[in-house]
Amino acid sequence: MMCMNCLKVQPVGPVCSTPFCNGLSMAKYYCSYCKFFDDERTVYNCPFCNLCRLGQGLRIVFFNCMTCNYCLGIKLLDHKCREKGLETNCPICCDFLFTSSAAVKALPCGYFMHSACFQAYACTHYICPICSKSMGDMSVSDCFFIYLHLNSIY
Repeated sequence: MMCMNCLKVQPVGPVCSTPFCNGLSMAKYYCSYCKFFDDERTVYNCPFCNLCRLGQGLRIVFFNCMTCNYCLGIKLLDHKCREKGLETNCPICCDFLFTSSAAVKALPCGYFMHSACFQAYACTHYICPICSKSMGDMSVSDCFFIYLHLNSIY
């Protein structure tokens, strides 16, 4: 790595090793495992995933599901586990979910997709793109369609 202050090439580390820089910090966040630097975002290293992820950390906003082998939001504490279920691509955008920094949504059937992809997909579809099971409670929409049918003008 090269220090941008003294322009000295040196081994990767959290601070500059030259006396000229006097221990200048290279970034606000440094992960010695991933060799990852970040100045702008809140980042944590998950010891179970062995990845640096965006967020405040485990047991604060995230937890690691040992079955899914992934860091999930606390809101998803009660989810359907699929072993290594996130080690696949998003069915909508085809990005790899495990290493994605985008928020992930768990579907009732146990499959996952990016939250943004879900919002776009759910505007025109009501079934899981993988298993074709319903993504929500269809009794509400059934009542709406029955109402439309009964009140339609022929």
